[in-house]
Amino acid sequence: MWIATWCLGFVLFSCPNCLYVCIGRAAAQNKTSCDSQITKSKPQNLTVANVTSRSITITWLAPKDGEDGITNYTLYYSDDNNTYAKLLANTHIYTITDLIPFTKYQVHVVAKCEQFIKSESSDTIIQYTDVDGPGPPIITNATCVPGTNGTSIFLQWTTPQLFYKSVDEYIIYVSDTSDVVKNFNISLPKDSINSNHNQYIVQNLTDNTLYELKINGATNSFLGDNLIEGQPSEPRSVYLHKDCDNDNTSKNNHNLIENTKSLLIGLCCVLGLLFIVAVVLFWQCHPVCRVYFHAAYYYLEDPPFVSHTVPTLPNSDWWKHKQESHVVTVDGFARHVANLHVDGDIGFSKEYEIIQEESMNFDFSTESSQLPENKSKNRYLNIVPYDHSRVKLHINNIPGNHFDYINANYIDGFEKANAYIGTQGPLPSTIIDFWQMVWEQHVHVIVMITNLVERGRRKCDLYWPNEGIETYGFIQVKLLKEELMAMYTVRTFQVHHTRAKKKKNMPLGRTIYQYHYTNWPDHGTPDHPLPILSFVNKSAGANPADAGPIVVHCSAGVGRTGTYIVLDTMLKQIKSEKEVNIFDFLKHIRQQRNFLVQTEEQYIFIHDALLEAINCMYSSINKKTLKSYLQTDIADCKIASFASDFEKHYKMITSFVPQEYLLLSANKPFNRNKNRSQEFIPVENSRVHLTPKPGIEGSDYINASWIIGFKRLGEFIVTQHPLENTVLDFWQMLWDHNAQTVVILTDMSEDTDSLIKFWPMDSDTTLDSDNFKVKSVQEDKIGDDYETRDLVIQSVQDDFMLPVRLIHSKYSVRELSSLIKLLEIVQMWHLEYQNGPIVVVDKFGGTEAAIFCCLTTIGKQLQHENVVDISLYAKLYHNQRPGIWKDIENYLLLYRALELMSGGSCFNVLPSTSITSINNVANGSHSSLTLPNGNALSPNKQNGVLISQS
Repeated sequence: MWIATWCLGFVLFSCPNCLYVCIGRAAAQNKTSCDSQITKSKPQNLTVANVTSRSITITWLAPKDGEDGITNYTLYYSDDNNTYAKLLANTHIYTITDLIPFTKYQVHVVAKCEQFIKSESSDTIIQYTDVDGPGPPIITNATCVPGTNGTSIFLQWTTPQLFYKSVDEYIIYVSDTSDVVKNFNISLPKDSINSNHNQYIVQNLTDNTLYELKINGATNSFLGDNLIEGQPSEPRSVYLHKDCDNDNTSKNNHNLIENTKSLLIGLCCVLGLLFIVAVVLFWQCHPVCRVYFHAAYYYLEDPPFVSHTVPTLPNSDWWKHKQESHVVTVDGFARHVANLHVDGDIGFSKEYEIIQEESMNFDFSTESSQLPENKSKNRYLNIVPYDHSRVKLHINNIPGNHFDYINANYIDGFEKANAYIGTQGPLPSTIIDFWQMVWEQHVHVIVMITNLVERGRRKCDLYWPNEGIETYGFIQVKLLKEELMAMYTVRTFQVHHTRAKKKKNMPLGRTIYQYHYTNWPDHGTPDHPLPILSFVNKSAGANPADAGPIVVHCSAGVGRTGTYIVLDTMLKQIKSEKEVNIFDFLKHIRQQRNFLVQTEEQYIFIHDALLEAINCMYSSINKKTLKSYLQTDIADCKIASFASDFEKHYKMITSFVPQEYLLLSANKPFNRNKNRSQEFIPVENSRVHLTPKPGIEGSDYINASWIIGFKRLGEFIVTQHPLENTVLDFWQMLWDHNAQTVVILTDMSEDTDSLIKFWPMDSDTTLDSDNFKVKSVQEDKIGDDYETRDLVIQSVQDDFMLPVRLIHSKYSVRELSSLIKLLEIVQMWHLEYQNGPIVVVDKFGGTEAAIFCCLTTIGKQLQHENVVDISLYAKLYHNQRPGIWKDIENYLLLYRALELMSGGSCFNVLPSTSITSINNVANGSHSSLTLPNGNALSPNKQNGVLISQS
């Protein structure tokens, strides 16, 4: 073997060209399979093999010209809102799971060869998923029917809140003490089957019997003949006897009850009077008792932080006992994450598997959670607190009883033991316990990372007042303020103990902030880490240094809760130590609460989010210091450093490049002629959908993207100036999404042929669609710089009308003072129409529109929070509509505008053309910089925009 190897090496060394000949032949042979962009015919016979309410099984055959060169297949499927892609092995069958019941899906398959070569797309099949069973009905009345001698029960119930298509039948299950179950299938009239007034009389029952009744809704299968049964209602019990409707018997029983009540009340009064006399005598005779009583009372008034009851593990200072093999420096973290992502994330899988295996071997006790009186306090049977780290309730706790239980654990943070309390979303039966824990543990910040209902399932119960004041046990909670943001909501509560007595010069109660993240998807992880990183920084930063733990909860209190805790702790470690140790920290806190960071996907998200934080390190700009911040005199070397750093920062902002499947709709042949430029096209997860027209491919497509704002996820729609063939699509978009404000930033004198006027020119002209028509009402001007046009979109089927105002600026967005005035005009108008988005139009739906949206958003943030996260929104906007920041000057313009918005218009702002001069400084040129206005900036003192680097 070694001789053959030596000979081959000698030949190649003697004749290097032989190597290229060999490689060339191999490449030529490989090319015979896939020698052009599309060398394969489409996969054949795409067929639906099986369908359920939440899955579709697809089969297909290889292309006609065989499977040579095919490495895998990509399966694409889409519903009305989203398109998904699955990369499959070289297989001909796949089951798509986690689908939505009673939803239309379009599916097609593409074969992939090496070197990004692919086949034609297979035929597209359209398939509905089947319906699923309805949710539980609610029994509102279950009583004995008079005149039936105790053999009939009258039932009333409400329709389930959640159902797919319809509720076609109800099934009533009736059981007695002998466990004999009778069921009645009820088909109500079609006009009442889905009402909230369903009723039925269950007959032919036996008297002197206790019956339990349950009701299930059921829906006929959409794809078959079977009946799909839903969830049962809560059971109701009814005792039947012959005299249940006898007035005399009822009257006698009533008299007997009243007489018994009177006797008991009299006896209680006598005993109460004797008890009061005894207490008064004892009080006078024993002054020590009075001292003890007062001490106990004032304990309720201001509960001390009971640190002696807070458990700590031996390794609560985990950061000092780290294993060097798992500590990663900030500088080496990008390489570390890239290595873990190699080969389909195999590195993450191995690390997470080690953590899972070690967690399974823990032998920590959970006895308290398994006590009969505590089992009902757990939202999920398998998510229970370890005894050694569980939070114990203290006030009014009697030693030896089980009233101290709540499903919550102390969890360590960075350089702080018990920095967090991880807990489940409160149940109706544990809301009082939750607020008692918050009061006793001196909590000032609650972090909630779930919605109350997700995918039709109850994830958490409402544990705070929607308005006004609610009292939970002895804890009174008053809602002071509720601030809704695009990604999260902040609620401010005033909380105090009702048995407390106000101390002199001390406020009554405590202010508590609830940070509620509302945009974490119910399956998986957030689309982008920047918003969650911002949320973590702001919520954790709101906790005072002397406060108790931050309470963090999702639904079970392990998955998203663990992700938040790891992110916050690692961000603190990065700031303090310039290193990251996710692996050891997660192993440590899993000894305090089980299942923290519940999935491998969440484990990967933590790494990607921290890498994003390290790459960005974006700094918020404080409004108070912004003026001095922009005025800072910068020496030559600092200007050069600024230019270099800012260029790196710009590249980070625009680093996202969408994959092919994210541009699927925009690149379909029947949609390409609707794009003014292929440089600015919408990605699937943020594109605006139109109401599709039956039988017309691409009728749901328009070149427009949803853009996040400060208060709402869909605060803006950015779109191109309509083409002749997309004018009606533009008005359809406004009609579908209730958009009443349109800002036009197009310079229509630039290209009068293609930049058409897409609105009716006078009141006698209309634009007519199948469902609506557009009429002009009036035109007006705001000064000499802005034109407004008021129009209405009127339904052709009824009297509904949607008023729309077009606001057109004749100035470029680069004239900052005019742009800021335009922002004010639009906001004043739009305040009256907050239901729909603001539609922003420029030639391509690109840079000018993005600048307008971004400045509107950061202006609101500056006013509301006194800080500005320019890089956060700039990066999110690029991800939602890639390419909008065409060059570094577009991005720098945001900071120039920010100076004016903050009141610093008198400063010399770095001109847009001076970035070239700055680059000259970076390259070694240290002469004076001449600005477009003729002024010179000396090398020793230059006025520029100092931007906090991310």
